[in-house]
Amino acid sequence: MYLKEVDQKITTFASTLEDTILDVMQRNSSEMVANIREQLYCGVRGDGQKLSPNYESDPYFNTEESGRFYLHPELYIEWKMQITPPEAGAVLGLPPRDRVTPNLWIDGTYHRSISAAPTAKGVRIFSFGFYAGGAIERKYGSQIYQLHDLAVARFNRLFVFPAIKQSYELSM
Repeated sequence: MYLKEVDQKITTFASTLEDTILDVMQRNSSEMVANIREQLYCGVRGDGQKLSPNYESDPYFNTEESGRFYLHPELYIEWKMQITPPEAGAVLGLPPRDRVTPNLWIDGTYHRSISAAPTAKGVRIFSFGFYAGGAIERKYGSQIYQLHDLAVARFNRLFVFPAIKQSYELSM
């Protein structure tokens, strides 16, 4: 193979790289959603920070809207420990959340509402069909819909790198 042919093949491969990655992301967006649900269950945002405010500092418990938990976040913490005890992430290996860190899970409705949609530049993760999805994002930040570094590394290893390798082999 001559240098000009090699250059042309590399140029062709490079020109398809972005489309290859975009396609992989869109075809495997359900994997991203599953990872985000696990992150949230472990009380972690995509940027690696714990969900905040935690139960002890959440101003919600200073409002009568919090019902029987009004001025008693410790009662809420005990209730949450019964319905969703902290667990390590089964896929990502994230540590269990501590007692005071939220996991945004009561009956699973919010977690099930987390969806993905293709965009021109990748995938958008959001809550769809859950009445409080927007309020949850405002309270805990848009980072709740981002992938943690562990999830990105896993996604790349399982999906992106094999697709790039296949694309490279096809172009050579």
